[in-house]
Amino acid sequence: MPIDSTALQERLNDVLFFIGVNFWYLFLLAALLFFLLAVKSFKDKIEQELQLGHLNKWLLYLSKLDRLGEIEDHLLNFKTYINGDGTALYIRRGETFILQAQSMVEEAPCLPRLHMKEIEEYRRIGKRHYYYIISEKGLSLYIIASKGELEIEDYEGFIKVGLAYYEKSQNVSQEHNLSTISTASKEVLSKMMKIHYTADMFLKFIVSLLIKSLNAKGIVLKNRNRPKKAIYFKEPESSTLQKSFYIRNTPYILELYRDKPLSPKEIAEVGSFLDLAGAYFESNNENSRMVQNYIKFLRFSVRAIELQSPYFKNHSKKVEITATEIAKALFLSDREIKQIALGAYLHDIGMIGKIENFIDSKKIGKEDLQLIRYHPIVGAVLVEPISHVYNLVPIIKYHHERYDGEGYPFGLRGKDIPLNAQIVALAEYYIGITSPRAYRKAMDHGEAMEDIERQRDQLVEAGIIDAFIESADTIQKKLRLLEEGVEVES
Repeated sequence: MPIDSTALQERLNDVLFFIGVNFWYLFLLAALLFFLLAVKSFKDKIEQELQLGHLNKWLLYLSKLDRLGEIEDHLLNFKTYINGDGTALYIRRGETFILQAQSMVEEAPCLPRLHMKEIEEYRRIGKRHYYYIISEKGLSLYIIASKGELEIEDYEGFIKVGLAYYEKSQNVSQEHNLSTISTASKEVLSKMMKIHYTADMFLKFIVSLLIKSLNAKGIVLKNRNRPKKAIYFKEPESSTLQKSFYIRNTPYILELYRDKPLSPKEIAEVGSFLDLAGAYFESNNENSRMVQNYIKFLRFSVRAIELQSPYFKNHSKKVEITATEIAKALFLSDREIKQIALGAYLHDIGMIGKIENFIDSKKIGKEDLQLIRYHPIVGAVLVEPISHVYNLVPIIKYHHERYDGEGYPFGLRGKDIPLNAQIVALAEYYIGITSPRAYRKAMDHGEAMEDIERQRDQLVEAGIIDAFIESADTIQKKLRLLEEGVEVES
């Protein structure tokens, strides 16, 4: 029997009419549901665009910062953009990440160091979620703590860009510090610093003397290690090469051009002169007799200063032991630790002279106080002749600066103070307050630790204080042995 399409259509219309009359609210609910989904989708898109805009502004502002402390603060401020509870920033030394800065709540403290093996991408401790992000080069680590779970992949790219900028800033911070320091101390140094020739300056000096004294038409300096990079102090033009001289203790060959040959006497004189010049270059080695003799002289001078007062016995050795242990706890290189140890021992070398006479005075006049405040600069001058071998000038020159800017002689602040100088500053402060003086009693170890704890990011950077606290037992043990007359290696 064929289907009546007209009847079927009428039947379908009846069914739809029945549904429309009796179940109209279903259509309304469906329309409302679609409307709400559309609104939510639109809202999510707006929020996403706003969030992206905020993060882009965060990156833009970061790109305008050049001081390391400000960069660290801005990186930590990332938590406000993602509703996090806290953030922490670490820098890698060897296989360990050392805490540089943190902005955590008290319930979510950070460890001062983390070994590579301890780091996970995600960890939950109690009610908080922890996310660990390592930079592309693996040189820095960023930790985010949050009460709720985060879509961390949405933010990881921004954080890694920030870390890359931070690592780049770490590389240039030393140059920035030197520039800041140079400007601050230029006026004083111009009066106190003596001229010290670098190897290149000394070469130019001896060549200019030879050109003038021998009426040379040209002098060319060649390096046997880099034969293609010759230095032309004066173009030979059409003159003849008369003689090649080897400068003893160096890879340099000096070629002398002039119109007439050198006499035997002139050759002998130039040879003797260049031998003396070679002795200068030999002194550029830390194992050279000249450098070691000068260090012995400086050490002897420190002992002479300490003999002027019973209160300063072994003071420099104590500071050396303390600073060395702090440097080890910060995982610095062997080369840096060696320089810190020597700088710590010589830190008060600038006290030599008139200052010795009133070092223990209960009353010090304004002029004498000013002289004391200049002793870091005087000390920097005294170690300058060996600065090409041991970079002690920043340590000695800035070991009385404070992180809060209240130190002397330049009033440097924060990370403008070199790390090595901060380490020695903390070491001397601890030895100073735990040693008796003519005008006050000494603190005991517990009192000193509490005093130093209260001065985080005021005396020195907080991370250095953490390293000191961790190494306190070893420091105490070595200091006791020193007091007992045992020779202690730092």
